[in-house]
Amino acid sequence: MPRSPNALDVLRRDHKKVLTLFHRFEKTDDESEQRELCDEIVNELKTHAEIEEEVFYPYLREATAREDLFEEATLEHETTKDLLAKLQEEQPGTPRFHAMVKVLGEYVAHHVKEEESEIFPQVEKTGVDLEALGLELEDRRAGGPGVDGNAMSAEAGEEVETEAVSADAEGEDDSEAVEAASEDTGLDTTEEDEQYIAEHAGELSRSTERAKWIHSLEDQPDRDGQTLATRNPEVIRHWAQERRARPATTANGDPKRPRVLRFDFPDYDKGLQEISWDAWLRTFEERHLVFVFQERMKAGNQSNFFILDSPEREDG
Repeated sequence: MPRSPNALDVLRRDHKKVLTLFHRFEKTDDESEQRELCDEIVNELKTHAEIEEEVFYPYLREATAREDLFEEATLEHETTKDLLAKLQEEQPGTPRFHAMVKVLGEYVAHHVKEEESEIFPQVEKTGVDLEALGLELEDRRAGGPGVDGNAMSAEAGEEVETEAVSADAEGEDDSEAVEAASEDTGLDTTEEDEQYIAEHAGELSRSTERAKWIHSLEDQPDRDGQTLATRNPEVIRHWAQERRARPATTANGDPKRPRVLRFDFPDYDKGLQEISWDAWLRTFEERHLVFVFQERMKAGNQSNFFILDSPEREDG
């Protein structure tokens, strides 16, 4: 059976291809060939930026503490897109056209060097399943669902219409509710999970399809670094509680009707707003999400990595 593509190898292959296109452009004087090469460069860069922004960066933001690297890379993508838009307006054969291609090539080469020397080593240390991520990248490139920023943060275009009732409003402290829930290990969602998987076959990400499903608190990973999936609320709360992570949404979000689901980890300054577990889990269930996560990295240390996968996200 052929080995699944490693995510970093997929991106390195993209880098090599586009840099080769720039080199070919510099070596030819044929205006028609230059135009064709330029069009190919534009298409390759747009596709590469999309799969990085919609799959690679969101997948890894929660797994590393180097938010600065991803923010810088995202800003560089925005600059690249501006250059691409201007380049497409230029006529081939003009000095300005050649100058813009050269500047773009130098900028992309810098971005590639920085990404491969700074971001990739950080990624390799996370213990994330790079083969699963590689499949996500290939799937998204081919037009499949993939895991995008919306899936990761559970942000959708529509708001949840059902009001979420806070545990605090009912007179019960949220932390006590979580503690009580963690003591109840009776919930087994095997039957519900099997029905969910059957109903959404082909709609979920490759990571979810490859993951080991955890149906109860008694289920355990087979190995460190394994990708896991669950829809069991007890499992999700137990995972968060072990990491002292609180349910959260964005700073300006509605705490009773959150559009974005996150976790606020200790000493993880993301400007998040804590919400009740009731609101978090209500939204999770309303949107038919899957909690894809790790218990431990391959090295054996505890992992904070998770994504939220949705069968209802929009492709593209």
